Amino acid sequence: MPRKPKMTDEERRAYSAKMRGELEAVMDRAYGAMVGSEEFWAAVMRTAANLTHPDRDDRSPTNCIAIAAQCPNATHVLSSGDWRKVGRFPAKGSTSLRIWTPIKRRTEDAQEATAAAPDGGQREAAGEAAESQGRKVSGFKAGPVFDISQTDGDAYEPPAAAPFAAEVIRDVLVNQYRDQYHEDPEQAGGFDFTQDAPDNAVRILLYGHAWRRIPEVDAPLPGQHAAEVASAAHVAALILGIAPGPAVMPPLAGIITQDKKPPVHESAVRAIETGRAIARAVTTAAEHRRELAVTG
Repeated sequence: MPRKPKMTDEERRAYSAKMRGELEAVMDRAYGAMVGSEEFWAAVMRTAANLTHPDRDDRSPTNCIAIAAQCPNATHVLSSGDWRKVGRFPAKGSTSLRIWTPIKRRTEDAQEATAAAPDGGQREAAGEAAESQGRKVSGFKAGPVFDISQTDGDAYEPPAAAPFAAEVIRDVLVNQYRDQYHEDPEQAGGFDFTQDAPDNAVRILLYGHAWRRIPEVDAPLPGQHAAEVASAAHVAALILGIAPGPAVMPPLAGIITQDKKPPVHESAVRAIETGRAIARAVTTAAEHRRELAVTG
């Protein structure tokens, strides 16, 4: 079968512009849905939790929005090249998802370092070093990725952190609350977590942590702060393997600003980043406790 001819520079630019336009249209539709559909807002939060990884960088909140709009049940997203590294490949007839990927250009220092190196192997080595250290992001383009549901090939189990018991997560959250906010969460909220189901105690504590982490000044509309807090707690619970409380859509429908991105974008970013930060802190502390228990 003859190889597909390579695109010219002009064709490549036209294709890139087309893909970018399509992704921008996806984002516009997603932002509209995020202020009009509680179900889609929850899908964005779920996608963000699913694409929080123990073994590599998380997908950005913006890309979580893009992926949720194209594949709301996505659980594990990689480029076709990365899928092939684990023995899988895009299934015949599958359509790639589009996300924002960085455009990296070599800095002047990197170019000078390569040019100054002697000929032969040293120049090649200098070039490789410059490639890894001398690149900076100059913008973003629309790049293709695939969810695991869109692939075929070898059996593959995505890396996952060992789960923690709800009792362990509860105790970690109580201790962190005392250390970070210098308050006892039971006294402050009138709770007795030893009398509560561990999962329920975790949900209450996650909400309390999110409330303290998201400044009310950043969510000025009535009801917006509580919605973001609930959504952040929802994301954290999903990451930690706890049945979550509701992900509440913020009351931002009809709000227009001069910013390129609508207010719901920043609202989603705060909820996702806060939920991830809480879950990451819990996981780190719980893993430390586990290591101490093993070493005795």
